[in-house]
Amino acid sequence: MFTVANVSVEYLISKSILKEILKDKLITEVEFTKIDAENKKSFNK
Repeated sequence: MFTVANVSVEYLISKSILKEILKDKLITEVEFTKIDAENKKSFNK
């Protein structure tokens, strides 16, 4: 797996998608924060 400053590319992609979903108002800021925290755990093992 490729990493950029100890952050996986997969995580960066997931965060980008998550930001788009937030921008389109399909999730709230609170949901964004919770999902991002879970993604950090999942992708940075």
